[in-house]
Amino acid sequence: MPSPETDQKIMVLVGHPQTREFLLKFLEAQDYHPRLLNTQKDLIRALKELDFCTIFVDCQVIELYGPGLFAKIKVACPACRMVLLCDRTHEAHRDLVKEAMDLGVYACLLAPFAEWEILTMIRPGQVTAPAGRPSVRDREKS
Repeated sequence: MPSPETDQKIMVLVGHPQTREFLLKFLEAQDYHPRLLNTQKDLIRALKELDFCTIFVDCQVIELYGPGLFAKIKVACPACRMVLLCDRTHEAHRDLVKEAMDLGVYACLLAPFAEWEILTMIRPGQVTAPAGRPSVRDREKS
């Protein structure tokens, strides 16, 4: 079971309403209670209080604030793990994903989001891929 300390280290700044609702409901069903933030300033202020955090942002937020948000997050919390949520059907998101990876984003997840993928972002190494799909480690060994 997640601890209150873990809950404080999961933040969500997601502009797309359905994505935000899905993410919050799923995490709460897993006994996580992430901190929902409304603006870039709220996020940066909250990060300055932490040594580590997993942050979920979506492409809509990056389109609003610009890719410079990644640098601001890294300055506020150098050890944080940024996860970018995108929709593969939006052509513009492809360029954002490429740029995000160049700027040090931990991972980019493409909708529809698998539950195990989200949990892996929070608990790396503790969640395995569903049966029948090779894990990242299995693919690396090949």
